[in-house]
Amino acid sequence: MNHGPPAPAGGTPRTVLMCPGQGAYLPGALRHLSGVPSVARVLRRVDAHSTALGGTGPPVGRLLTDPAAPDPDRLLRADPLSFDLATYAAVVASATVLLDLARPPVHAVLGHSVGDLAALTVAGALTPEQAVRLLHLRDRLLRDAALPAAGLLATDMTADRAAELLRAEGLTKLRIAARNAPAQTVLAGPADQLAAAGRSARELGHRATELTSRTAYHHPLLAEVHRTFRRHLRTEPVARPEPAVYTATTHRAVRTPAGLRAMAAAHLTAPMAFDRTLRALSRAGFTTYLDSGPRALLSTLARAGLPGCATAAPSRTPAGVERLRDRLAAALE
Repeated sequence: MNHGPPAPAGGTPRTVLMCPGQGAYLPGALRHLSGVPSVARVLRRVDAHSTALGGTGPPVGRLLTDPAAPDPDRLLRADPLSFDLATYAAVVASATVLLDLARPPVHAVLGHSVGDLAALTVAGALTPEQAVRLLHLRDRLLRDAALPAAGLLATDMTADRAAELLRAEGLTKLRIAARNAPAQTVLAGPADQLAAAGRSARELGHRATELTSRTAYHHPLLAEVHRTFRRHLRTEPVARPEPAVYTATTHRAVRTPAGLRAMAAAHLTAPMAFDRTLRALSRAGFTTYLDSGPRALLSTLARAGLPGCATAAPSRTPAGVERLRDRLAAALE
């Protein structure tokens, strides 16, 4: 899965490809790319290995090429593992195409939340088969944990304002899961307290939207799942990533085997500071930010956190290769 040259030295502008997590699955998102060899190969490998591991859900190849496939909420309720596999496969498949088309070339890959597994695959640290095995393992651990109903809530509050609201309302089980942008903070925790936080935020004139998520990622609720997952990861082989790989839970490139294994599990309990990671990338000379997911979620955050940076979200709506090339050229010329 390695693509592109190493990052250039000095002041040469550099490009980073961003791999989203939540929001990356949309039914039929790859329908115009199903005949592209690299895309077909990713979908085939994910489906084949999931089946070999006992997976019985709908093939990701169908979920991502059929517009009539279940929508995110319905798929998550019916088959959380299939939702996770489709989210992962959508990002990896789209990223392989964008890496081939991007001019200037991509010099780093950035994962966001559960998009870290896709970023590690795109950068060549993990194979698709490894990632599928890890997703199956994580699914089993989450089911066996019998966790209470919990999730994520996106708000337009600053992190300080969100923390103040949690203190004022006595919502002690909620945590700040992500500082995504100056005015986007994501909360995580039990469903009842998330609902209360949402009501309070809206009464104060803020936006608050529940995210499609199977649980409260980036929350201590998943501490035991995280410990067990990390134990399994200790023996997982990882390759040297190329291009460099970053995660929204830290502001430095992840280079060591131990760091790469930690990155694969970080989304379970570690809070994200995406805005801080973006600033670090900017200081390192990255000027262009490509979004490999639909709906332009991460490119929107990049523009909010780094005013004046160049962004592109060519996969924001389903399109074929030529259309993607045109979108990239228009955005990055």
